[in-house]
Amino acid sequence: MFRPLLAALLVLMLATPMVAAQAIDPKLKAEFDRSDANHDGVLTRAEIDARVARMDVGKNKMPPGKAKAISTAWFNTADANHDGKVTPAEMQGLFRALASRYDTNHDGVVSLEERTAARAAIIAPAPVPKAR
Repeated sequence: MFRPLLAALLVLMLATPMVAAQAIDPKLKAEFDRSDANHDGVLTRAEIDARVARMDVGKNKMPPGKAKAISTAWFNTADANHDGKVTPAEMQGLFRALASRYDTNHDGVVSLEERTAARAAIIAPAPVPKAR
């Protein structure tokens, strides 16, 4: 259900090298700024809802119900301190956690092979539960 957003986030995250914790990566900051509609330095649930609703999935617009579910899941995960807003540091923290998950040899870089494997895992069809 969340595979398109995860794939989009993974592409952004994997295209961005991991940086020191206190520095916000410029590519990530640019993406953050595109979502920060009122330019107040934080992302609200409404801003995330609007950003995800504008996302294309292949050649089609994402269905509204799916967009809402994805934005809710992303926001709840990114809002680490649960204060109702996401800062650039929280967004970077989410992407760093995802990056460390896919950096299988733990060298601080998601290689092309690791990226390919991560992408395949994300876009692979979900397993169908066996009937009992």
